[in-house]
Amino acid sequence: MMARISMTLVALGALAAQGTAQSTSQRPMTWMDVQEMARPGSWEPSPDGRLMLYTVSTPDWEDAKSFSDIHVVSMRDGVPSSRRLTFTEKKNETNPTWSPDGRFFVFASDRDAGGNGDGGRNQLYMMRHDGGEARRITDAKEGVTTFSFSPGGEWLVYRSGPSGQEQLYRLPVADLGDAEGQKVTDGSGGVDEFEWSPDGALIYFNRPDSFDEDNKKRRDEGFTVDVKNMVTPLSHLWVVDVASGDERQLTHDSDVDVVSFTVSRDGRWIGFTGGSSERYERNITMARLYTDLFLLETATGEVERLTRNHEVPESNASFSPDGRWIAFSAPDDMERYSMTEDRVYIRDVSDRGGAFRKLAADFDNSARVDFWSEDGGTIYFTAGVKVTTQLHA
Repeated sequence: MMARISMTLVALGALAAQGTAQSTSQRPMTWMDVQEMARPGSWEPSPDGRLMLYTVSTPDWEDAKSFSDIHVVSMRDGVPSSRRLTFTEKKNETNPTWSPDGRFFVFASDRDAGGNGDGGRNQLYMMRHDGGEARRITDAKEGVTTFSFSPGGEWLVYRSGPSGQEQLYRLPVADLGDAEGQKVTDGSGGVDEFEWSPDGALIYFNRPDSFDEDNKKRRDEGFTVDVKNMVTPLSHLWVVDVASGDERQLTHDSDVDVVSFTVSRDGRWIGFTGGSSERYERNITMARLYTDLFLLETATGEVERLTRNHEVPESNASFSPDGRWIAFSAPDDMERYSMTEDRVYIRDVSDRGGAFRKLAADFDNSARVDFWSEDGGTIYFTAGVKVTTQLHA
């Protein structure tokens, strides 16, 4: 993992520098130079670490938009080996994602939608990195918003549906080109985030308890009054069996809104961020101030509240790769609202009710959990040093 991350950082640095390296004359950079730069993004190393897919967004001043295409580069040979894979004009190819076996990749595109990159509905396409045409694999009426392969590569699941009512659909990877999407979830509220269990049999997701039909009617009829702090249904955590479609609700607290969640790599734990149920502490810019962290044990369904404070924002929970540790970042002063630097707080995940240990207490900047070493012994993060951003541990 560390080797792949290092190679990725080197490759990205080279790609970012490519445009400037081609010019021998030097002059001060202008604001327009920055605006006209092609920008790399959505980098995705292959499962074997040999290749990296990435997008390049190029500004189009006539349409006042940027359009993106997909490229591939060798992690060993670097920039000279970079190749452009898609060539659609005034369309966007986004989110290239390798299949778990690395034989092909799937991406989202509006290439078959009307207009010039004007927000047309995305569909999914599959393509090989070594050549050939992209093949469309979805025909979702409302388009596709997000998608993900199961860990073992058996399924491709995507999210689609009317706004606020999106559901999950599955495609068998063995028959991607010909199969039709089968509905996996079915509820009045739409699926928000979703994440696979390690064995690929289950999907965890959060969704609102209901769908506001009245609000939909107001929008459909052009009612444009901005309702401040609108009352919206709480969201809870659910799990669905991908093969059977059987759903089960995991959280039931009527005072906690499940905002986001993370599944541990071993599948034993789910850390989730619970928001306030109070109207004027939700749906606001600073809603994160009124959240706390919770830990759910998947085998028993028991939920432990990890933090209990007011106006103290915590990051999402993060698990070490071996599943031993749970960590998060939060201000140095966890008792009240403050402008102090963030620290990392860590605890043995199975130490129910135990205290968290503060890390990086003497660091003169904010610390956080960006990623772990494979053995779970080191936490890495980036932080500013003067005018640069450096990697810290």
